[in-house]
Amino acid sequence: MFWLVLLGLLAAVIFSIAGGILLGSADLNVLTVIDVIKLKLFGIENEELKRSAISIVWELRLPRVLLALAAGGGLAVAGAAMQSVTQNVMADPYILGASSGASAAVGLAFVIGGSFSTSISAFAFGGSMLSLLLVYSVGMIGNTGSGNRLVLAGMAVSVILTAATQFFISIAPDTYTVRNITSWTMGSLTSARWNNIAIPFIGSVVGSCFLMFMSRAYNLLSQGDETATSLGVDVRRVKRTTIIVVSFVTGVVVAAGGVIGFIGFIVPHIIRILVGADHRRVFPLSFIGGSLFLLWMDVLARTIMAPKELAVGIFTAFCGGPFFVWLLYRKNKYGRM
Repeated sequence: MFWLVLLGLLAAVIFSIAGGILLGSADLNVLTVIDVIKLKLFGIENEELKRSAISIVWELRLPRVLLALAAGGGLAVAGAAMQSVTQNVMADPYILGASSGASAAVGLAFVIGGSFSTSISAFAFGGSMLSLLLVYSVGMIGNTGSGNRLVLAGMAVSVILTAATQFFISIAPDTYTVRNITSWTMGSLTSARWNNIAIPFIGSVVGSCFLMFMSRAYNLLSQGDETATSLGVDVRRVKRTTIIVVSFVTGVVVAAGGVIGFIGFIVPHIIRILVGADHRRVFPLSFIGGSLFLLWMDVLARTIMAPKELAVGIFTAFCGGPFFVWLLYRKNKYGRM
């Protein structure tokens, strides 16, 4: 079953990359896309190829597709890791305050005049890490395994940091700053370009691979902290490392695309239903599934009301809300998620 799902998802990734490049407000055909790729990769030029097509395919859509793949995959793996660490099926990086911390920091950056992508990335990463470390410090006082307290601490910190974001919006010096901060909170991949996707792309992939490397520890954690400790797992170190890696992945993703919710919540659950709870399978399939999910949500965001573009976070929330309700129904009816 695992290999069948893996092959199916990989085939879907190839198809989806092509779809993400082809679909948009500007009509393109497959031959035009192939001509652009041949020109950029191999220097083979078609004289009939228009400069506008080159710009659309290579400068706008391809970076956006790559960012969607990396960001969606990273958020899905981070969500699976947080659900394991907290032993709470409702957990994801955002529930524990990562997005609120990043958003508040980005709001501060815009208010004080941050304009370069590297500055925004640094603020978002710092805010995400600080908020998650604060949540960890508060939620884990007294013992190593208070998952419920960790979630409650995350909710409390999120409320405070959301208020901070609203405060920065209220004191913003102009409407341009307000619009920028608001767009971060809604999520969008519009700004994806070759010069600003390297950090989120590499950070998301590397962070996800690191979490995959720790799959065995997460499998043991799922049996309980005491059992994991008796089997040689340093529970506190694993949880601390997870907090740091998840904050890094979430920070760079939020810096690049704003707050894109529910991916880290929806995708891991779907994967577990398909292949079980073994993290050696859940993590890689979650990365691919999250990539596909965000890519197609972004395609919807830029095509459903073309040429006007909507925030991708709207569509992930539209999918995430009903899925959350379905999980509760499944829990009440069958006694399991």
